[in-house]
Amino acid sequence: MTPSGHAHPIPQVSDELEQLIQREIVMRARNAEEPYVLDLRCGEGQHSVTMAGLGARVLAVDVAKHEAEVRERAKAAGYADRITFTPMLETPENSPLEGPFDLVFWHHGIYRLPYPKARQALRRVIKSLRIGGKLYLSAYGLHSALGEGYADAEAPIEERFSELAPAIAKSYSIKGPVCLYSERNLVTLLFEAGGSVLRSFTTTHGTIKAVAVRM
Repeated sequence: MTPSGHAHPIPQVSDELEQLIQREIVMRARNAEEPYVLDLRCGEGQHSVTMAGLGARVLAVDVAKHEAEVRERAKAAGYADRITFTPMLETPENSPLEGPFDLVFWHHGIYRLPYPKARQALRRVIKSLRIGGKLYLSAYGLHSALGEGYADAEAPIEERFSELAPAIAKSYSIKGPVCLYSERNLVTLLFEAGGSVLRSFTTTHGTIKAVAVRM
């Protein structure tokens, strides 16, 4: 049940990772829980509002420029009391993550970090979860369209961090160096960061998704 006492249907979305966390929130809400969710790199807050509508309390974290829009979106949806915004510092490993959280949703932002820093950030994020809490993570794929002409395509994952091919970078509006992942790379990263992977998969567009749990 949502705070108003009515069960909201899961929105029809194309992203399977979003569907997975939404189902988890609905299941917990039906069991009279109120899951506390960290929406990391929340952007303009669309996912935060959706999750709040399904019965979660949400800590939305991103750079400060998104704060006004997230707060306005939450207010317009009637969830201002269920969504809290916290500005992120340079990277998640040194940002305030006031858990413990039941669930974490981190959609795409990890590609902005070199692999060693991504591992450090994920350790912090996983430690912010309750025991048994779940992390829903996605990364841009090495074997997706973004990998065409990628300079570090053959580099070891620990050293892979370069700009996309100019035409690809322009098409996807991605500036600066990025780290692209294979599915195996993402599973290894989660293992090294202390998570136990429940599921991983590669979408038809080559994006990598995974669900992990803190043991």
